[in-house]
Amino acid sequence: MSSRIVGELEFFVRAFVWGIWMTLLYDGLRLFRHLVRHGTALVALEDLCYWTVYSLLLFRMMYLENDGMIRGFALLAVLLGMLLYLQLRKFPIFLEKKLQNRVKEYIMKKRQKKR
Repeated sequence: MSSRIVGELEFFVRAFVWGIWMTLLYDGLRLFRHLVRHGTALVALEDLCYWTVYSLLLFRMMYLENDGMIRGFALLAVLLGMLLYLQLRKFPIFLEKKLQNRVKEYIMKKRQKKR
């Protein structure tokens, strides 16, 4: 493989990881909102600040690594990283619900046998 293709692939992977980090940090912001309740205006201000800072950091990454060219495949990689994180986040919740249902079924069977 040529060094240029390898460089593009590395750039794609870095953009993909940026998407994962972006969504992970937003989850942290959502957790903070859950712990400390605040109004709609403050939520909107937090979102505006988050997206402004993140877009500047993403542009900086593209500027430093890709001479400032905004490449469609890099934005796609960020989006794919975000989507992967969101899908993987659902998996532990799914397993937890399955486990809870199994435990409930087991307890119900034990109670019925005692009667």
